[in-house]
Amino acid sequence: MAVIIGASGWLGLTRARYATVQAVSGGVHIEGLIGAPNYINPVLAGTNQVDKTLVRFIYSGLTQISPTREVLPDLAESWEIFDEGKTYVFHLRNNVTWHDGVDFTADDVVYTINVLQNENFQGVLRGAVTGVAVEKIDDYTVKFTLPSPSAFFLYDIATGIVPKHILESIPVSDFQSAYQLEQVVGTGPFMIDKASDVTSIALKRFSGYYGKAPFIDRLVFFFFDTEKSMLASLKNRTISAAGFSQLGPSDVGHLPGVDEFVYNLPQYKGLFFNQAGGNNAIRNQAVRQALAYATNKQLIVDEVEGGWADIANSPILPGFWGHKPDLATYDFSIAKAAEVLKKDGWVDVDKDGVLEKDDTRLQFTLTIRNDEKSVSTAELLSSSWTAIGAEVLVEPLDSQTLIKDAIRPRAYDVLLFGQDLGADSDPYVYWHSSQTVDPGLALAVTFDKDLDNNLEAARTTTVLNKTITYYHQFQTAFAQTVPAILLYQPRYLYLVDTKVKGVTDQINLATPVDRFANISDWYIKIKKELE
Repeated sequence: MAVIIGASGWLGLTRARYATVQAVSGGVHIEGLIGAPNYINPVLAGTNQVDKTLVRFIYSGLTQISPTREVLPDLAESWEIFDEGKTYVFHLRNNVTWHDGVDFTADDVVYTINVLQNENFQGVLRGAVTGVAVEKIDDYTVKFTLPSPSAFFLYDIATGIVPKHILESIPVSDFQSAYQLEQVVGTGPFMIDKASDVTSIALKRFSGYYGKAPFIDRLVFFFFDTEKSMLASLKNRTISAAGFSQLGPSDVGHLPGVDEFVYNLPQYKGLFFNQAGGNNAIRNQAVRQALAYATNKQLIVDEVEGGWADIANSPILPGFWGHKPDLATYDFSIAKAAEVLKKDGWVDVDKDGVLEKDDTRLQFTLTIRNDEKSVSTAELLSSSWTAIGAEVLVEPLDSQTLIKDAIRPRAYDVLLFGQDLGADSDPYVYWHSSQTVDPGLALAVTFDKDLDNNLEAARTTTVLNKTITYYHQFQTAFAQTVPAILLYQPRYLYLVDTKVKGVTDQINLATPVDRFANISDWYIKIKKELE
C-alpha cells in the first residue's frame, strides 16, 4: 500500500511538472462600456464608442488593420493596384456567409459604397469614398476607381460592409428612423445573442465565421454613465474588464486578480496658433519658437494629468506612418526663449514687463475650455510666458460657446484644445491650409508651402517609403515654423480579470476599440496535457 501511495504521489508530481496548458473554446467575457448603443451598424456608428465597439465584433471590412497598423486581408483575400494607385481590384472570399446564412457577394460591397455616397447619407465615412467609382466585375471581384492616387485607400476600405438583402428596401434617408436590432446581421466572428437597450447586450460566437475562430463563446457588455461607477462594478466583479481614459492608476489603486494594460491614445492636447487672426505677434515665427521654449510640458503633465500622459512633439504620433522619432524639439528653457526674442529684436521699451517690436506688443489671448484641467494648464502657461515678456489674456469659454464662437469661425489667437486622430494615418486634414476653414479640422491657421507641399505629395503616392520621406519633411518644417505647440498624448488604462488570457498592450490604438484587435487570441478555458 505504501508503495502504491508513493507511486501515485510521484505520478501526480510528474504530471504537474510535465503538463502543458492549452487554450480551448468556451467561457464568457463580461466588459464594461461608457455610454449606450444607438445604431449597431458600421455606416451609422459615427463617433459613438459603444456602437463602434459592437460593430467591431459583428461586421467585417474588405481589409483589416493589424495591431501594428498594417493592412491585412479580410473579406477580400487579395487585391491588385493599377494606374499608379488610382485603380484597386479586390478579389473577395467565396466562403463567407452572413449571420443569417445568406452568401456574401460583391453586391454587398457595391451596395455599402453606394449608401456612403448617397446624397441623403451625412455620416463621417462619406469623405473616404467621395468621388470613388465602384464596379462589380463578377460575384467575387470588385473594382474601385479613385479620382486621384491615395496611399490610404486600403485603410479607408476597412470599414464594415453591410448586408444588401436586409437593408436595400429601406431608403437611406430612413436608416436611422427605421433602425431595428433585427437588422444587425454581419459577417464577423460574433453575432447578436440576447440584448437589452438599457443595461447590457450579449454576443455569441458565429459558428460559420470564415476566419480564425475565437476561443471565447460569449461577450457580454454592460453600460455605465461614469468611469467611477464602472470601476465599482469591476471591483465587485460584476464585470471582468473595463477601460479608462479619465481615471489613472492612482485613482484605481491595486486590484487583486486584475491585470493592467496601458496604451497611448491617438490624441494630443496642444496649443494652436491662428496666424490669420490679425495678431501680429502670433504671426512672428521667432515668437512662436520662444513660446515653445517657454512651455514646460513635463510640468503640465505632472501637475495637470498627474503624470498620466506622455509628452508630444510631433503631429504624427508614435505608431503612425512616418513618425519621425529624432524630430528637433524645444526643450524647456526660459533663457533660450529670451535669447530667441532678443535676437529677433524684441525689447521692453517702456519697462512695463511686456516686450515690443516696432509697433507690436507681445500680447495675445489664450482661448480655453472652462474646465479644471484647461484652467490649470493655462495658469502654468501664463506664468512661464509672462516670465519671457509676454502678456497673456486667458479667455475661458463653456464647451458650446468655444465650438460655436471660437473654433468654427477660427476666432482666437492661441487655442488650447485636444484633437482625436482616430484611425486616420493621414495628417493632411489636421494641418493642410485648405482645412483651416470650418468644417475643416486644421486648428492651426497657417499657410506654409513646405507643410502643404509635403502633405499633398505624401497622400498621392502609393510607395510607402516615399510617403514616409514626405512625412519626415513635413515634420521638419513643422518643427521649424511652429504652427502649434503639442503638449502631451493621453494614456488609456485597460483592466482585465487575470482569468482572461491573451490580452496584450502591444497594439497601436487608433481608437480604444482597437484593444480588441487580437480578440481571436483571447481565451478563458484551458486544458492540461502531458508532454
